Order: sequence, then C-alpha cells, then structure tokens
Amino acid sequence: MAEETRVAEDGGLTTTVITGIAVAVLAPELLPGMAIGVAAMLAPRLLPSLGSALRPVIKTAVRAGYATAVKTRELAAEATEQMQDMVAEAVAEQERGGEARHPSRPAAKRRRVA
Repeated sequence: MAEETRVAEDGGLTTTVITGIAVAVLAPELLPGMAIGVAAMLAPRLLPSLGSALRPVIKTAVRAGYATAVKTRELAAEATEQMQDMVAEAVAEQERGGEARHPSRPAAKRRRVA
C-alpha cells in the first residue's frame, strides 16, 4: 500500500513537472496560476513542518500587535482627556465672558474693538 502511494505521488509530481514545462513554453502568462496550483498541492505536506517553524514568528507578531494596540489605546485615552480639558477651559472662558478670548489685548482696546 505504501509503495502504491509512493508511485502515485511520483506520478503526480512527474505530471506536474511536465505540465509546468509545457505551460512555461506554450503559455508563460499562465505560470502564476500554475504556481498557485502547485503550492495548493504541496500545502498539506508542508504545513505541519512550516507550522512548527513559523510559530515563534507568528507569536512574536501577535505579541507586537497586542503591545501596539495597548499603546494606541493609552494614547487615545490621553488625547481624549486633553481634548476634554480644552473643551472645559473653552466653556469656562465662554461663561466668564469675552475677556478670556483676547488675553493679549488690554481691556481698553477690547472695549473699542467690540
């Protein structure tokens, strides 16, 4: 049974190689599709070994993404707090009147302008 599987795999590989050569010679624009097909055919065999090799890389990427999300959340909270402070200051200045609107102008000039 194992020998039949090996023969079938070798036959599939030989057929794939011959088809790839024919595509490369006759219709090179089909090569990207052919490469995707070969990758799909080989994926079940390669994924177990690739999975264990890529796990540390993916884990690091997830850790970095999480750290970035946490930092972004902190920055957004700080920006929101600063914006709320500015709005509160603007409301307080508005309630006090126009004097806080132009703090660099003397009071006499403010009266003439208004």
